[in-house]
Amino acid sequence: MDRGKSVLLTAFEDRHPILAYRAPAVLYAILIFIVSAIPGQELPQLPFISFDKVVHTIEFGLLGILVFRAFRFPRPVSKPYLATVFLCVGIAASDELHQLFVPGRYASMADFLCDAIGVIVFTGISAFIHRKASVDIY
Repeated sequence: MDRGKSVLLTAFEDRHPILAYRAPAVLYAILIFIVSAIPGQELPQLPFISFDKVVHTIEFGLLGILVFRAFRFPRPVSKPYLATVFLCVGIAASDELHQLFVPGRYASMADFLCDAIGVIVFTGISAFIHRKASVDIY
């Protein structure tokens, strides 16, 4: 496969590659920050405190998948896995810092670690699944 041009799957992706590949990642990152801005007393209580860590892992794992996809299409960046991990872990760190300024919220190293684990694992699975689509995926 020519690394300069990816195979696009639908007419929409061909006509609107930014909307198809990059917009979902950007919109999801914005959604994460909007939810993080909800004051602590307005958040629903989770039945188990450890469930919060599962939510963090899945939340940032999904972000990792979307960013990895955005970095691979329509034109792949060099080393999309590493680029995804660095960007998403940076977003996770800024999200935790952002929560310092939200009433009733606080920054948590445990939440940050779950965010990072979610990014690394989910993006790794996505990279493994799509490893044949790109020679230099890592």
